Amino acid sequence: MEQDFYKGFMGRVYSCISTEAVITYRAGTEIREIFVYDPMWLVNFSAKDIECLFLNKIRFQAEDREQAMQFQKVVYVCFQKGINSENKWSVMSQYT
Repeated sequence: MEQDFYKGFMGRVYSCISTEAVITYRAGTEIREIFVYDPMWLVNFSAKDIECLFLNKIRFQAEDREQAMQFQKVVYVCFQKGINSENKWSVMSQYT
């Protein structure tokens, strides 16, 4: 997964067409998108990226609320428990 997109973060939205969360950010002069198919992939982002996603809620159409909130709920847990690419294994080992 790409890291440190928080520096150029522009927004994120749930796409009912692809059933993915789409994160848009600026990298220099280029605009990039990260497609997150499975909400659990979010644990692969950096702590700053997780914080960015926590502060900037996912946008979605009303009929897609249930699916979109799965992505938001994983971000909530990652932010609250400190789960991210830098320390996810040490945190997760507490539960095994």
